[in-house]
Amino acid sequence: MEKQVAQTNRNEVAPNSEDLRLRIQNFINNLNKHDPKDGVDPTPDGRAKTLGISHIEMTLDEYFLGLWETENFRWSVISNEVVGSIDLIVTHPVTGQKYKRVGAASIIIMVDKGASALDVSKKKANALDLGFPKLKAECTKNAAQSLGKLFGRDLNRGSKSDVFNPKIKETVN
Repeated sequence: MEKQVAQTNRNEVAPNSEDLRLRIQNFINNLNKHDPKDGVDPTPDGRAKTLGISHIEMTLDEYFLGLWETENFRWSVISNEVVGSIDLIVTHPVTGQKYKRVGAASIIIMVDKGASALDVSKKKANALDLGFPKLKAECTKNAAQSLGKLFGRDLNRGSKSDVFNPKIKETVN
């Protein structure tokens, strides 16, 4: 009996399923090895840490080979805040499959000092010029966090964060 080689629909040799599983696991391990070492800054109030959107976008470019996008940016005004959500779509570099993560965030509409936050007539003239792009960036950052520690998943969880310890220990170089 002759040994046959599995082929994909594009006439490529299909990878061994064990090899594919290990390559996927290695990629996940890389996303969860450690918290980011670069790009971490304190939040404006100094109570937490954050990653800049530029760092997130460059890391997405590096790990997903530039094959990522955002879509369906949605927002609404609730009282003196704008809340939003966005879909982050990444193409897995090992499988070629697209994965979607939803991110959500909110921003406060800035008003003149001493004014009631609910008094729309006291809104700063350029409040949304500055705030609206920040909302999109914060939504994108929130979606990226779900991809792994490298994107800040456990950045502010301290000792409460879980250690990623895969059950299957084999690796492929």
